[in-house]
Parts: sequence; C-alpha cells; structure tokens
Amino acid sequence: MEQQAIVRKLESILDLPTLPLVVDKVREAIRDVNADAQRIAKIIEDDPAMMARVLKVVNSPLYGGREPINSLQTAVARMGMNAVNNIAMSTSVFSTFGKEDDKLFDRKGYWRHCICAGIGAAIIYERCKANIKKRYTADVLHLCGLLHDIGKLVLVRYFHDDFLKAIRLADDEGLALVAAEKQTVGMDHAEIGGWLAARWKIPADLAQVVRYHHDPAAAPEEVRDLAMLCHCSNYICNLENLGSGGDAAAPSFQESAWTKLGLALSDISVIVDRITEESKKSEVLMAFV
Repeated sequence: MEQQAIVRKLESILDLPTLPLVVDKVREAIRDVNADAQRIAKIIEDDPAMMARVLKVVNSPLYGGREPINSLQTAVARMGMNAVNNIAMSTSVFSTFGKEDDKLFDRKGYWRHCICAGIGAAIIYERCKANIKKRYTADVLHLCGLLHDIGKLVLVRYFHDDFLKAIRLADDEGLALVAAEKQTVGMDHAEIGGWLAARWKIPADLAQVVRYHHDPAAAPEEVRDLAMLCHCSNYICNLENLGSGGDAAAPSFQESAWTKLGLALSDISVIVDRITEESKKSEVLMAFV
C-alpha cells in the first residue's frame, strides 16, 4: 500500500482507541496559568480507576519517595502537574490497547521492552546531561520509552496479516523490523506511531520522538537530543533482549547519536546493568498489562 492509502485507512478506522477523556481534561487544565494542584487532583478524582492507577504508580519504587502519598493533591504538589499528567497518560496507554496476544507477538514482552526503553533513556540522560542543553524529568523520559513503539500495536490490530508477514520476513532474512514493515505494509511502526501520537494530541515533542526514534538525525533540532536518548536506549534494549518488540534483529544504530551524547561503547554494559536493576522497580506498571 502507498503511504497516502495507509493514512486514509488509518483515518477511516472507527474503533481506533482513544485516551480517556480525563487525560484531555488534565492536559487542558495544565495550559491554564491559574491551574493549581487542587484543580488537577479534582479532575483525576472524577475517574476513580485513573485515580487508583496514578496513586499506585506515584507510590511505586519507580517514583515513590520515603513517605507514602495518600492523596492526588499531595502527589501533584510534590511531583508537579506535568509529572502527574504524564503518569496518568502512561497508565492510560496500557489499558487503551487491551491485553490480547498473538502467537508471533508477545504483548507482555512488548510492554516490558517499552518500560525498559524508558528507564534506559532516563539512565542514559543522567550519564550525559552535561552534553544536553534541555533538562528532562524522569517521567518524560519514561513516557518516551512507553510510547516509542506504539505504532506496533496499531499494526497488530489493523494491519495484522501484513505485520505478521513483516515479523516473519525480518526473522527469515535477519532484517530490522522497520525495514520489513516498509516492504510488507508500506509504512513502518515509527511513522504510524507518530501519526497516532499526533491524533491523540500528545505533546508535539513526544510525538516527534515516536516518529524519529529510529532516525534521530532527521528529527527536528528542538527534539533531536530526546530522540537520540530514545534511539540509544531502544537499541540497547533490543540488543540485550530486555523485553521483546517482535524484532528478530537489532534495529539500525546511528553511532553519531552515541557520539553526540558523549557516551562510550564501554558504557553499554553499565547501562544494561542499571536498566536490569531499575526495571525491577517497574513491576507495578507491568501489573496493568
């Protein structure tokens, strides 16, 4: 299929998953300069399931401090409105696409890969932030990892046969999955994921990272560092089989991203050890899958 035909098919999908309305309400409220912790908390509290998920995550080892957080207002005041919004969005993404598995696509392995990619991006950032102009928080980096392969779930559900052909082709010929997707579908999961992120009105910088996580050199300059962090973390997680995204072979790697971030190849083993250790703190996220 040509790209225009694929986009038309995507735009015609009537049951395309959407993020919960509460996520939109929180995002809109944050834009208001007069918004405060109480207002943001009240919006989330109107969705009890969302409230429970957010409190569970903010009190998990991945984010939790020494003292437990028992109310959303405290969570917002302590962590910040954007952080709580990103956590709300993260927990929503898990439930949005359901839990069904496919013989050739391990859904739990996929989510574990995404979680590890987010943790890895945060670890890499900590090691090289002196070389990055913009400051990023852990919740943003975790969300980048969680979202970066979201296009694969669109392919699984709506381009199922062609996507399975891509997985088999990549396995048989040792191709990177993105290359196989181009051959069987006509667009790869990064392009489709970028489209979905924009459709969900996810912040433009995160949507661009999803779109360019395999090709950070082509990303707009203002998000290139973030795309490079995601790119390097994704590569390491694929290389070391931290979770599984259906890739038979590690995706292509832009060494220029590694160099520009100021990292050495000897850093990989240390980063892998840290991801493995930190991922143990993320079991609360896997519980949502």
